[in-house]
Amino acid sequence: RRRAHSAAVARHAPPDPGARLKSSDRDQLRHMLLERSMRFGEFVLSSGATSSYYIDVRKTSLHPQGLDWISRLFWELVVGEDVTAVGGLTMGADPLVAGLMLHSARQGRPLDGFLVRRSAKDHGTRGQVEGNLAGHRRVAILDDVITSGESALTAAEAAESYRAQVVRILAVVDRNQGAAQVFQQRGYPFTALFTVNELLPAERE
Repeated sequence: RRRAHSAAVARHAPPDPGARLKSSDRDQLRHMLLERSMRFGEFVLSSGATSSYYIDVRKTSLHPQGLDWISRLFWELVVGEDVTAVGGLTMGADPLVAGLMLHSARQGRPLDGFLVRRSAKDHGTRGQVEGNLAGHRRVAILDDVITSGESALTAAEAAESYRAQVVRILAVVDRNQGAAQVFQQRGYPFTALFTVNELLPAERE
C-alpha cells in the first residue's frame, strides 16, 4: 500500500480511484441503503425465516446513483478476476448485472450478462438462463442480499451447467446467516460490500 501523500502533494496529485471507492462511494452507498432500503417490523424472508428487519436493496439498486455506486464497487472486485460475464438470479440481480455491464463498458473492458430463473420456463426455448452465458469460462455471480445463499447457489449451478467457472460471488449485503460458510464449503470465493451489522442500529444487532 502506498504511503499517504502530504496535504500539499495531494492537492496536485490525481485522485486514487481505489481510495475514492472505499471511502466516498462506499460511505454514500451505505447512507442510501440506510435511508431507502432498511425496514423494521416483522417480515418473512424468501428463505422462509422470519426477521425483525428487511433489506430491500432494490430501492437502492433501482436508483440511478445507487446503482452507479454499487457498479463501481463491484467493478473493483472483479476487475482482477479475468471474468468475461456476470449474472445472477432474477429479479434481485437484474439491475446489478445491467449496471456492472454498463460500467465495465465505460472502462473499456465490457462484460456480458446473463440472468437465471429459479426454474426453466415452460414456453419458448424452455431455458433457465437468459442472456449471454454460453461460451464464457470465468464468470461472477451477483446478488443483492445474501441470507441462506440459495439464490446465488442456484445461479452458480446454472452457470456451471454451461461449463463456466464461478470465480466469485458478490453481494451488496450479507445478512450473516451462514451463507459465507456454505460458499466456502462449496469452493466459491465470496465478498459482500456490507455485512448487516454495518447497517443495523447497535441495539438490533
